[in-house]
Amino acid sequence: MVTRHYKTNLDTFHRVEEMYNTTKPIVSKKHPLHHDIRPLGPRTRKWERVKKFSYNCYGLMDGGSYDSLGKATLQYHDSGTPQPKDIKEEKKFAPILWTYDGTRERIRIRNEIGDYTHTIRNTMLENAVPSNMQFYCHNGKQYITSSRRNHDVYYLPKGDYFLEFEREVNTHLWHICSDTYQYVHPKKRVDKKLKAKIKPYSDKLLEYVVSMYNILPSTDDDYFNKTSEELKEHCGYWLNRYTCHNHDLSDVICDPEWHRHVTSLFQCEMWHYLRDRQPWGERKAVQNKLGGDVDLPTLRARYNSFINQYCQLISTIAGSAKIIKREKTK
Repeated sequence: MVTRHYKTNLDTFHRVEEMYNTTKPIVSKKHPLHHDIRPLGPRTRKWERVKKFSYNCYGLMDGGSYDSLGKATLQYHDSGTPQPKDIKEEKKFAPILWTYDGTRERIRIRNEIGDYTHTIRNTMLENAVPSNMQFYCHNGKQYITSSRRNHDVYYLPKGDYFLEFEREVNTHLWHICSDTYQYVHPKKRVDKKLKAKIKPYSDKLLEYVVSMYNILPSTDDDYFNKTSEELKEHCGYWLNRYTCHNHDLSDVICDPEWHRHVTSLFQCEMWHYLRDRQPWGERKAVQNKLGGDVDLPTLRARYNSFINQYCQLISTIAGSAKIIKREKTK
Protein backbone atom coordinates (compact mmCIF):
# COMPACT_ATOMS: atom_id res chain seq x y z
CA MET A 1 0.00 0.00 0.00
CA VAL A 2 1.29 3.47 -0.89
CA THR A 3 -0.91 6.02 0.93
CA ARG A 4 -4.60 5.23 1.25
CA HIS A 5 -6.46 8.53 1.69
CA TYR A 6 -9.83 7.28 0.48
CA LYS A 7 -11.41 4.67 -1.77
CA THR A 8 -13.41 5.94 -4.74
CA ASN A 9 -15.38 2.73 -5.40
CA LEU A 10 -15.47 3.67 -9.08
CA ASP A 11 -16.08 0.14 -10.32
CA THR A 12 -18.06 0.87 -13.50
CA PHE A 13 -18.23 3.48 -16.23
CA HIS A 14 -21.71 4.53 -15.08
CA ARG A 15 -20.41 5.04 -11.53
CA VAL A 16 -17.70 7.36 -12.90
CA GLU A 17 -20.30 9.20 -14.95
CA GLU A 18 -22.52 9.53 -11.90
CA MET A 19 -19.66 10.92 -9.80
CA TYR A 20 -18.93 13.56 -12.43
CA ASN A 21 -22.58 14.61 -12.65
CA THR A 22 -23.14 14.74 -8.89
CA THR A 23 -19.85 16.32 -7.75
CA LYS A 24 -19.98 20.09 -7.35
CA PRO A 25 -17.04 21.81 -9.11
CA ILE A 26 -14.53 23.76 -7.04
CA VAL A 27 -14.93 27.48 -7.71
CA SER A 28 -12.51 29.96 -6.15
CA LYS A 29 -10.30 32.92 -6.96
CA LYS A 30 -7.68 30.49 -8.25
CA HIS A 31 -10.12 28.11 -9.95
CA PRO A 32 -12.87 29.61 -12.13
CA LEU A 33 -15.86 27.50 -13.12
CA HIS A 34 -14.46 26.65 -16.56
CA HIS A 35 -11.61 24.70 -14.91
CA ASP A 36 -14.33 22.16 -14.04
CA ILE A 37 -12.43 20.69 -11.07
CA ARG A 38 -14.53 17.84 -9.62
CA PRO A 39 -12.50 16.01 -6.93
CA LEU A 40 -12.52 12.23 -6.66
CA GLY A 41 -12.41 12.33 -2.87
CA PRO A 42 -11.66 15.03 -0.29
CA ARG A 43 -11.90 18.48 -1.86
CA THR A 44 -8.51 19.34 -0.34
CA ARG A 45 -6.99 16.85 -2.81
CA LYS A 46 -8.23 18.80 -5.81
CA TRP A 47 -5.51 17.51 -8.17
CA GLU A 48 -7.22 14.10 -8.04
CA ARG A 49 -10.34 14.74 -10.06
CA VAL A 50 -12.66 13.35 -12.72
CA LYS A 51 -12.58 15.01 -16.16
CA LYS A 52 -15.14 14.61 -18.92
CA PHE A 53 -13.63 14.21 -22.39
CA SER A 54 -16.88 13.19 -24.14
CA TYR A 55 -20.23 11.64 -23.33
CA ASN A 56 -18.66 8.14 -23.31
CA CYS A 57 -15.13 8.95 -22.10
CA TYR A 58 -14.00 10.13 -18.65
CA GLY A 59 -10.51 10.52 -17.28
CA LEU A 60 -9.32 10.30 -13.68
CA MET A 61 -6.56 12.91 -13.39
CA ASP A 62 -3.83 13.55 -10.80
CA GLY A 63 -2.13 16.80 -11.88
CA GLY A 64 0.90 14.95 -13.30
CA SER A 65 2.45 14.81 -16.75
CA TYR A 66 0.29 16.17 -19.60
CA ASP A 67 -2.39 17.40 -17.21
CA SER A 68 -3.53 20.85 -18.30
CA LEU A 69 -4.47 21.82 -14.73
CA GLY A 70 -1.49 20.24 -12.98
CA LYS A 71 0.21 23.59 -12.39
CA ALA A 72 -3.00 25.08 -11.01
CA THR A 73 -4.02 22.21 -8.72
CA LEU A 74 -0.74 20.89 -7.27
CA GLN A 75 0.83 22.83 -4.41
CA TYR A 76 4.32 21.73 -5.46
CA HIS A 77 4.53 21.54 -9.24
CA ASP A 78 7.71 20.68 -11.14
CA SER A 79 8.31 23.29 -13.84
CA GLY A 80 9.77 20.53 -16.04
CA THR A 81 6.55 18.48 -16.04
CA PRO A 82 5.34 18.08 -19.67
CA GLN A 83 2.24 20.04 -20.61
CA PRO A 84 -0.31 18.81 -23.19
CA LYS A 85 -0.41 20.43 -26.64
CA ASP A 86 -4.15 19.83 -26.90
CA ILE A 87 -7.05 17.89 -25.40
CA LYS A 88 -6.12 14.77 -27.40
CA GLU A 89 -2.70 14.57 -25.79
CA GLU A 90 -4.19 15.16 -22.34
CA LYS A 91 -6.64 12.33 -22.97
CA LYS A 92 -3.85 10.06 -24.23
CA PHE A 93 -1.82 10.43 -21.02
CA ALA A 94 -4.68 10.38 -18.50
CA PRO A 95 -3.72 8.12 -15.54
CA ILE A 96 -7.04 6.25 -15.77
CA LEU A 97 -9.37 6.50 -18.76
CA TRP A 98 -12.88 5.01 -18.76
CA THR A 99 -14.72 4.45 -22.06
CA TYR A 100 -18.05 2.84 -22.95
CA ASP A 101 -19.43 1.76 -26.34
CA GLY A 102 -22.89 0.56 -25.30
CA THR A 103 -22.02 -3.10 -24.71
CA ARG A 104 -18.50 -3.07 -23.29
CA GLU A 105 -16.64 -0.80 -20.92
CA ARG A 106 -12.88 -0.32 -20.93
CA ILE A 107 -10.39 1.02 -18.46
CA ARG A 108 -6.93 2.16 -19.51
CA ILE A 109 -4.23 2.65 -16.85
CA ARG A 110 -0.95 4.55 -17.22
CA ASN A 111 2.12 5.00 -15.07
CA GLU A 112 4.06 8.30 -14.93
CA ILE A 113 6.79 9.37 -17.37
CA GLY A 114 10.10 9.79 -15.48
CA ASP A 115 12.30 7.09 -13.93
CA TYR A 116 12.08 8.38 -10.36
CA THR A 117 9.40 7.59 -7.77
CA HIS A 118 5.99 9.15 -8.45
CA THR A 119 4.19 9.12 -5.10
CA ILE A 120 1.22 11.16 -6.34
CA ARG A 121 0.56 8.81 -9.27
CA ASN A 122 1.07 5.70 -7.13
CA THR A 123 -1.35 6.99 -4.50
CA MET A 124 -3.93 7.98 -7.07
CA LEU A 125 -3.87 4.60 -8.85
CA GLU A 126 -4.14 2.74 -5.56
CA ASN A 127 -7.14 4.82 -4.55
CA ALA A 128 -8.95 4.90 -7.89
CA VAL A 129 -8.64 1.51 -9.63
CA PRO A 130 -11.79 -0.66 -9.45
CA SER A 131 -12.26 -2.72 -6.30
CA ASN A 132 -11.67 -5.99 -8.19
CA MET A 133 -8.27 -4.69 -9.35
CA GLN A 134 -5.22 -3.87 -7.31
CA PHE A 135 -2.28 -1.55 -7.83
CA TYR A 136 0.94 -2.21 -5.91
CA CYS A 137 4.68 -1.51 -5.98
CA HIS A 138 7.40 -4.15 -5.64
CA ASN A 139 11.16 -3.59 -5.91
CA GLY A 140 10.65 -0.14 -7.41
CA LYS A 141 8.29 -1.38 -10.14
CA GLN A 142 4.53 -1.04 -10.40
CA TYR A 143 1.96 -3.76 -11.13
CA ILE A 144 -1.76 -4.16 -11.75
CA THR A 145 -3.69 -7.29 -10.85
CA SER A 146 -7.02 -7.90 -12.56
CA SER A 147 -8.41 -10.03 -9.74
CA ARG A 148 -8.09 -10.05 -5.97
CA ARG A 149 -6.60 -13.55 -6.13
CA ASN A 150 -3.52 -12.05 -7.82
CA HIS A 151 -3.56 -14.71 -10.54
CA ASP A 152 -3.19 -12.17 -13.34
CA VAL A 153 -0.35 -9.76 -12.56
CA TYR A 154 0.72 -7.21 -15.17
CA TYR A 155 3.82 -5.04 -15.09
CA LEU A 156 3.01 -1.33 -15.61
CA PRO A 157 6.11 0.40 -17.06
CA LYS A 158 6.86 4.10 -16.76
CA GLY A 159 6.81 6.11 -19.96
CA ASP A 160 4.59 5.86 -23.02
CA TYR A 161 3.03 2.51 -22.08
CA PHE A 162 -0.41 1.55 -20.83
CA LEU A 163 -2.51 -1.42 -19.77
CA GLU A 164 -6.09 -1.64 -21.02
CA PHE A 165 -8.79 -3.98 -19.75
CA GLU A 166 -12.35 -4.56 -20.93
CA ARG A 167 -15.47 -6.47 -19.93
CA GLU A 168 -19.04 -6.89 -21.03
CA VAL A 169 -21.67 -4.85 -19.25
CA ASN A 170 -23.04 -6.54 -16.09
CA THR A 171 -20.02 -8.88 -15.83
CA HIS A 172 -17.43 -8.82 -13.09
CA LEU A 173 -14.05 -9.99 -14.40
CA TRP A 174 -11.73 -7.84 -16.50
CA HIS A 175 -9.81 -9.15 -19.51
CA ILE A 176 -6.60 -7.63 -20.83
CA CYS A 177 -7.00 -6.21 -24.34
CA SER A 178 -3.69 -4.37 -24.80
CA ASP A 179 -0.04 -5.33 -25.05
CA THR A 180 1.54 -6.54 -21.84
CA TYR A 181 5.12 -6.01 -20.70
CA GLN A 182 8.02 -7.84 -19.14
CA TYR A 183 10.73 -6.00 -17.21
CA VAL A 184 14.22 -6.47 -18.66
CA HIS A 185 16.86 -6.02 -15.96
CA PRO A 186 19.86 -3.71 -16.45
CA LYS A 187 22.88 -5.39 -18.01
CA LYS A 188 26.57 -4.63 -17.68
CA ARG A 189 28.84 -4.90 -20.68
CA VAL A 190 32.66 -4.93 -20.82
CA ASP A 191 34.33 -3.08 -23.70
CA LYS A 192 36.32 -6.03 -25.07
CA LYS A 193 38.14 -4.00 -27.75
CA LEU A 194 39.47 -1.49 -25.24
CA LYS A 195 40.34 -4.25 -22.79
CA ALA A 196 42.34 -6.04 -25.50
CA LYS A 197 44.41 -2.87 -26.03
CA ILE A 198 45.47 -2.61 -22.38
CA LYS A 199 45.76 -6.38 -21.79
CA PRO A 200 49.58 -6.53 -22.34
CA TYR A 201 50.03 -3.80 -19.72
CA SER A 202 47.50 -5.24 -17.27
CA ASP A 203 49.15 -8.68 -17.57
CA LYS A 204 52.54 -7.18 -16.66
CA LEU A 205 50.94 -5.40 -13.74
CA LEU A 206 49.34 -8.68 -12.60
CA GLU A 207 52.77 -10.34 -12.58
CA TYR A 208 54.05 -7.49 -10.41
CA VAL A 209 51.04 -7.76 -8.07
CA VAL A 210 51.51 -11.51 -7.58
CA SER A 211 55.28 -11.19 -6.98
CA MET A 212 55.03 -8.24 -4.56
CA TYR A 213 51.74 -9.00 -2.80
CA ASN A 214 53.30 -10.49 0.34
CA ILE A 215 56.23 -8.06 0.32
CA LEU A 216 54.39 -4.75 0.25
CA PRO A 217 52.27 -3.73 3.28
CA SER A 218 48.79 -5.19 2.81
CA THR A 219 46.92 -4.03 5.94
CA ASP A 220 48.55 -0.68 6.67
CA ASP A 221 46.16 2.27 6.33
CA ASP A 222 48.99 4.80 6.67
CA TYR A 223 50.84 3.20 3.76
CA PHE A 224 47.68 3.08 1.66
CA ASN A 225 47.00 6.76 2.37
CA LYS A 226 50.58 7.72 1.48
CA THR A 227 50.50 5.96 -1.89
CA SER A 228 47.04 7.39 -2.58
CA GLU A 229 48.38 10.90 -1.91
CA GLU A 230 51.22 10.29 -4.40
CA LEU A 231 48.75 9.02 -6.97
CA LYS A 232 46.61 12.08 -6.39
CA GLU A 233 49.56 14.40 -7.01
CA HIS A 234 50.34 12.54 -10.23
CA CYS A 235 46.76 12.20 -11.55
CA GLY A 236 45.16 15.30 -10.08
CA TYR A 237 42.32 13.45 -8.33
CA TRP A 238 41.65 10.91 -5.61
CA LEU A 239 41.52 7.25 -6.64
CA ASN A 240 39.61 4.81 -4.43
CA ARG A 241 36.65 2.46 -4.58
CA TYR A 242 34.24 5.38 -4.18
CA THR A 243 35.63 7.51 -7.04
CA CYS A 244 36.80 4.79 -9.47
CA HIS A 245 33.70 5.18 -11.64
CA ASN A 246 34.61 8.83 -12.30
CA HIS A 247 38.23 8.44 -13.47
CA ASP A 248 40.25 6.31 -15.87
CA LEU A 249 43.44 4.67 -14.56
CA SER A 250 44.58 3.26 -17.91
CA ASP A 251 47.56 5.62 -18.31
CA VAL A 252 48.88 4.82 -14.83
CA ILE A 253 48.53 1.07 -15.36
CA CYS A 254 50.60 1.29 -18.54
CA ASP A 255 53.48 3.02 -16.70
CA PRO A 256 55.74 0.58 -14.74
CA GLU A 257 56.90 3.49 -12.56
CA TRP A 258 53.50 3.50 -10.87
CA HIS A 259 53.01 -0.26 -10.49
CA ARG A 260 53.76 -0.11 -6.76
CA HIS A 261 51.08 2.52 -6.21
CA VAL A 262 48.47 0.67 -8.24
CA THR A 263 49.33 -2.55 -6.38
CA SER A 264 48.79 -0.71 -3.10
CA LEU A 265 45.41 0.50 -4.38
CA PHE A 266 44.47 -3.05 -5.35
CA GLN A 267 45.63 -4.44 -1.98
CA CYS A 268 43.47 -1.89 -0.20
CA GLU A 269 40.49 -2.97 -2.32
CA MET A 270 41.20 -6.64 -1.54
CA TRP A 271 41.56 -5.92 2.16
CA HIS A 272 38.17 -4.24 2.33
CA TYR A 273 36.66 -7.08 0.27
CA LEU A 274 37.99 -9.71 2.70
CA ARG A 275 36.97 -7.75 5.79
CA ASP A 276 33.43 -7.18 4.51
CA ARG A 277 32.97 -10.94 4.17
CA GLN A 278 33.82 -11.59 7.82
CA PRO A 279 31.73 -11.20 10.98
CA TRP A 280 32.32 -7.85 12.66
CA GLY A 281 34.36 -9.30 15.51
CA GLU A 282 36.72 -11.20 13.18
CA ARG A 283 37.64 -8.43 10.77
CA LYS A 284 40.84 -7.49 12.58
CA ALA A 285 42.15 -11.03 12.05
CA VAL A 286 42.23 -10.64 8.25
CA GLN A 287 45.89 -10.84 7.13
CA ASN A 288 45.39 -10.19 3.41
CA LYS A 289 48.27 -12.49 2.43
CA LEU A 290 48.61 -14.49 -0.78
CA GLY A 291 48.62 -18.18 0.11
CA GLY A 292 46.82 -17.42 3.37
CA ASP A 293 43.37 -15.81 3.28
CA VAL A 294 43.91 -14.89 -0.39
CA ASP A 295 44.21 -17.68 -2.95
CA LEU A 296 45.43 -17.14 -6.51
CA PRO A 297 42.04 -17.73 -8.26
CA THR A 298 40.36 -15.17 -5.96
CA LEU A 299 43.18 -12.69 -6.57
CA ARG A 300 42.86 -13.07 -10.35
CA ALA A 301 39.08 -12.65 -10.23
CA ARG A 302 39.28 -9.55 -8.05
CA TYR A 303 42.09 -8.13 -10.19
CA ASN A 304 39.94 -8.56 -13.30
CA SER A 305 37.10 -6.64 -11.64
CA PHE A 306 39.61 -4.02 -10.46
CA ILE A 307 40.87 -3.43 -14.03
CA ASN A 308 37.33 -3.29 -15.42
CA GLN A 309 36.31 -0.65 -12.86
CA TYR A 310 39.40 1.54 -12.76
CA CYS A 311 39.92 1.54 -16.54
CA GLN A 312 36.28 2.42 -17.26
CA LEU A 313 35.66 -0.76 -19.24
CA ILE A 314 32.13 -1.36 -17.94
CA SER A 315 29.00 0.24 -19.36
CA THR A 316 25.45 -0.35 -18.13
CA ILE A 317 22.42 -0.89 -20.33
CA ALA A 318 19.44 0.49 -18.44
CA GLY A 319 16.45 -1.65 -17.57
CA SER A 320 13.57 -1.52 -20.02
CA ALA A 321 10.13 -2.89 -20.81
CA LYS A 322 9.85 -5.73 -23.30
CA ILE A 323 6.54 -5.52 -25.15
CA ILE A 324 4.58 -8.75 -25.41
CA LYS A 325 2.20 -8.30 -28.33
CA ARG A 326 -1.41 -9.32 -27.86
CA GLU A 327 -4.01 -9.69 -30.59
CA LYS A 328 -6.48 -6.84 -30.41
CA THR A 329 -9.99 -7.72 -29.31
CA LYS A 330 -12.40 -7.43 -32.20
